[in-house]
Amino acid sequence: MVCLMRVNLYGIPSIEFKVELSLVDPQASLDHFDIFTVSHCNGLLLCNNGEYNRIVVWNPCTGQTKWIEPRKIGSYALGSYQANKYGDNSYKILCWCDGKNNEFEIYEINSSSWRTLDVTLDCELEYDECGMSLKGKTYWFASDENEEQLGMFLVSFDYTTERFERLLLPCKSIYYKTLSLSVVGEEKLSVLLQHADTSRTEIWVTNKIDETKVVKWSKVLTVDLKPELDICGLVRFLVDEEKKFLVFGHLNLKSGVPIKQEVYIVGEENKVEKVYSGITSSMANLFDYVPSLTQIQ
Repeated sequence: MVCLMRVNLYGIPSIEFKVELSLVDPQASLDHFDIFTVSHCNGLLLCNNGEYNRIVVWNPCTGQTKWIEPRKIGSYALGSYQANKYGDNSYKILCWCDGKNNEFEIYEINSSSWRTLDVTLDCELEYDECGMSLKGKTYWFASDENEEQLGMFLVSFDYTTERFERLLLPCKSIYYKTLSLSVVGEEKLSVLLQHADTSRTEIWVTNKIDETKVVKWSKVLTVDLKPELDICGLVRFLVDEEKKFLVFGHLNLKSGVPIKQEVYIVGEENKVEKVYSGITSSMANLFDYVPSLTQIQ
């Protein structure tokens, strides 16, 4: 299920759920498609189920869908590239096959066909389900056991050249207690970093990705996520660069079974407000979604 929500940052911070959207799989007997993971690109959502045997590209704004049969089990990401001299965007799906670093496949939306990708990845992708797509690339956290001094860094996949590239994080560290990737306004990358020895959490944002090949980081917000929140590992977040507010969600593992998904809003004055708590079976995604009339070819 996908929920459109409105974040209120005035007065008492709150989240209002506006619309619930669901998918119906034409080949399934269930009345809805059980969405397990989601990736986002230019107003399109790429969703897969928990069995990883069915994926769909979906435009929630127009209702258009394209159902796809995977060739192999793996993690998926959706990205764009310019298909012609007029700058029209087309789309591809990258499949990282069953966690094998050098086995990737590409699905061409235009031709509705899979092919094996001839590429070598010289590092280890971390948290592969948490890639973020922006301006023709998808980004993941990564590490390299042969260059441990680099610590954690980012790896991007370019959907035009079909090659991987590295990008340094603003802070060098081998281990982070908490980390996450997000996109700001369809123009910038953002990272949330919390070092292992502190509850202080930093939010960094890049310059506009398409304006220069040199990516620069700026720290826009520092908050203290108290130890009692027990935030560790991955979180999902959105940041308002101007108003200096952070919205983040995580799984409360102390809640027992069933597990609870919790969402908080934190401002520059470090006041933490819990705005949502509900039972979940998987980590929810948070996207700054901009409706689009993009056609799925």
